[in-house]
Amino acid sequence: MTALLVATLAALAFQLAPGSLASTAVRADGPPVPKAVFIVGPTGSLTDTDLADAEKMASQAEAAGMEVHRIFFPHATWDNVLANIQGANLVVYMGHGYGWPSPYTSELTESRQDGMGLNSFDGSGPNQYTYYGASKIRESIQLAPNAVVFLNHLCYASGNGEPGMAIPGEDLARERVDNFASGWLEVGARVVFAYGWWQKLNYPDALMTTDKTMDELFMTVAPGRSAGSPAGYVGWNDARFDSQRTPGATNHLDPHQKHGYYRAVSGDLSMTASDFRSSANGTSDPPPSANPTDPPEITSLTASQGASSGPSLNAGDTPSFTPNGDGLDEQLLLTHTVTRNAYLDATVTNSEGQLVRTYSIWSPAGTGASEWNGRDNAGSYVSDGLYTLTYVPRDQAGQTGDPVAVQALVLTAAKLLNPSKPAFFARDADSLAAKVALKVKLNKTARLTWQVLADDGSPVRTIKSDVSMAAGKYVYKWDGRTNSGAWAPDGWYHSTVTATTSLGSYTEERQVYLGAYRATPSIDSPARGGQLTLTILSSEPMSGTLKLTFRQPGVQPWDASATRLTSKKFKLTVTLDPGGNAGTLDIAISGKDKYGGTNEGGLSLPLR
Repeated sequence: MTALLVATLAALAFQLAPGSLASTAVRADGPPVPKAVFIVGPTGSLTDTDLADAEKMASQAEAAGMEVHRIFFPHATWDNVLANIQGANLVVYMGHGYGWPSPYTSELTESRQDGMGLNSFDGSGPNQYTYYGASKIRESIQLAPNAVVFLNHLCYASGNGEPGMAIPGEDLARERVDNFASGWLEVGARVVFAYGWWQKLNYPDALMTTDKTMDELFMTVAPGRSAGSPAGYVGWNDARFDSQRTPGATNHLDPHQKHGYYRAVSGDLSMTASDFRSSANGTSDPPPSANPTDPPEITSLTASQGASSGPSLNAGDTPSFTPNGDGLDEQLLLTHTVTRNAYLDATVTNSEGQLVRTYSIWSPAGTGASEWNGRDNAGSYVSDGLYTLTYVPRDQAGQTGDPVAVQALVLTAAKLLNPSKPAFFARDADSLAAKVALKVKLNKTARLTWQVLADDGSPVRTIKSDVSMAAGKYVYKWDGRTNSGAWAPDGWYHSTVTATTSLGSYTEERQVYLGAYRATPSIDSPARGGQLTLTILSSEPMSGTLKLTFRQPGVQPWDASATRLTSKKFKLTVTLDPGGNAGTLDIAISGKDKYGGTNEGGLSLPLR
């Protein structure tokens, strides 16, 4: 690695995103500019090349006037991507590509395929990566309208497989291109470029200064290169296909006679660069209201529970969270306000002043948010204690403002595990689903209060009441009875645990359903004469179909049978009687379990 590249990468190590929040910043007044997000994942020995190429293109984007976010190895985690990518106009990804068809799977697996290969955790090595496929992109990312996605140096994305594999036929190459583009096209991208080689054309400048169509940009010959170089349009045997994955989209493949399929573009190829600019979603630096000679300043910084918080955290005035891997209260939410566009360089120190974590985020002027996931620089959860998070604003010229700090408590004594089953049915007294195992793991000695609460918060069963308990795993098998020994009525219940140590107290909960059936309606308030679909999950395996009796106000009761999908899943679509009156629609559900016992349940819905 050259000394220049080492210096460049060292600087870039501070231009990265934190935790896992994708929060939209409040933009200062001023004309919007395109928001460009550059992502570089780990690719073994090729990582340095990808970093250099991505930085080259990111610099082109900054020179063209875009708002640039860099999510570069070794900090290119899924959380960091999500914290920056929402609403982006331009997304550039360089890294591993795992597409389909491939020799590794016999069917398309979009949880891992046709997406990005990213750092498995913050700071993971060049050979440690996790694939986040097209389904993950669809679930979690939304780009700006008319967004452009640029995939560079990926296997499969432009048609070819991997180094050493045979050059594919046209049909196989087109299928790979079509699949790889589909996820991005569904989340707002209008065009997806895919290139195996670095392209000679300055795409950021062309998007900002021309009105060419995306197909015209794709068909630009590489200046200063020999005719037919894959660094630009080849034109040897290019072909266009209607997309099979994305209705209305076109795949344009531009193979090279010797190297194969290294160039492709998919989407609406008639889209122009002015269309791209019309949806600009970022800010210029600095906004007109800011003085560019003054360093950026953070005018406020607050911490609170993250989006996944449970019912309550009771640790006094200091915000707290529980990053222990149980999926509850895992994130600390930080909200900041900065005077102008800046990187916010963050450090996290423990109560003894030892540094445990560093990260940086890019923030447009105004109010934005970030998260800390309770992990140190090695990707491990930190221990319980008081932590100080310090943010320092830094502009692109290197000017820094005053540091601002907040404190937060990490409390992880109790790890609340999932119940053994999501639902159970006890009062029929058979053995099919008689009990549910409620579980908690104590990582250290704590005082524990453990209750089963009804949906309205009232106590139903007390398991432990402010009892000191040693570290270990504890299981309670609830039989559906209250403290008095009576059967609890059908409904949702909450296994609620409060753990107290010398640092503080916090409460978390898990839900479980008690009853024969969980019925989910397609509409919460159906109308008379309207259509209603019910999806019904049985707590016990059933031997036949289910009978449903509908009671509408002013109408004679009527029956219907649900379609059996599995022994525990049923579905029914009915048209409600147009007569009668508005009020309450009562639906009774009845069926035989595998032992021949009759299981009864139901639900009520407001009827319009």
